[in-house]
Amino acid sequence: MRVFRAVEGGYASRMADWERELLARLALETEALLEAEDGAGGSGQEPTTEVGTRPRESERDHELLAALDRELGGPGVPGGGAVPATSEPATTSPQRTGVSPEVVELLEVLLPEASEDPGTAVEVRALTRGRLRQDKAGRLARVARELRAPSRQGEVVVALGQEADWLGAMNDIRLVLSHRLGIASAQDAEEVRARAYEEPPREETFHQRWYRGTALVYDMLTWWQESLVSVLLEGTVPE
Repeated sequence: MRVFRAVEGGYASRMADWERELLARLALETEALLEAEDGAGGSGQEPTTEVGTRPRESERDHELLAALDRELGGPGVPGGGAVPATSEPATTSPQRTGVSPEVVELLEVLLPEASEDPGTAVEVRALTRGRLRQDKAGRLARVARELRAPSRQGEVVVALGQEADWLGAMNDIRLVLSHRLGIASAQDAEEVRARAYEEPPREETFHQRWYRGTALVYDMLTWWQESLVSVLLEGTVPE
C-alpha cells in the first residue's frame, strides 16, 4: 500500500492484491451491517473466508490476517464470527428485532441519534435515518467495486468528485474497527497502535492474534485515509 498521489482525473494509490481484497471485504461487511437494520441482508455478496497466502504477502501478515479472516464480520454479518464483548451491553430496539446485540451496538455507532431528546430523536430518525443508511451503504459498495476492479493497473483511483465518498466510507469502516478494539480516546488509539506492532507472545491465544490483526488493519486504514486527506489539502498537480 502506497500513499495517494494526484493523477489525471483523481488520486491513485498502488496496493497489493490482498490489501485491496481485505479492504473491499471490510467495506462490504460494513455495508451489510447497515442493511441489517431493515432486514435487507446486505449486498448479497458473501465475503470469502479462504485464508491462503495472498500475493506478495509476508508470512507475518498472513498469520495475523488469517486470524482476522475467520472473525472479520462479527455476529450477524455474512462470513462473521464471534468478537470480543464490549463493556456496555446493548438493548435491541423495536425496529431491530432479530438483530444481534453486537450489530445493534455497531448500528448505533454508524447511525447515531441526531438529538439527545428521545422524542426529537424518534422524529428525526423517521425522516433521515433511512436516507443516511442508504447513502452510507451506497458509498461503501462503490468503494468496494473500485477496490476489487481498480481503474488503473495495480492502482486504486479516487475519481474527482468522489473524495467525500471515499473519506466517508473509510471513516465508517474505522468506526466499526475502533468499536471492536475498544477505542474510546486518543490514548486508547495509541495503545492499540502499539499492540499492532509488538512482538507476539510465544503462546499467543486466538483472541490475542485476532486483536493484533485487527489493530494492524485499523492502523493501516488510518494511515491510508490520512494520506488521501494530505494530498487533497496539498492540491498536488497531477502526474
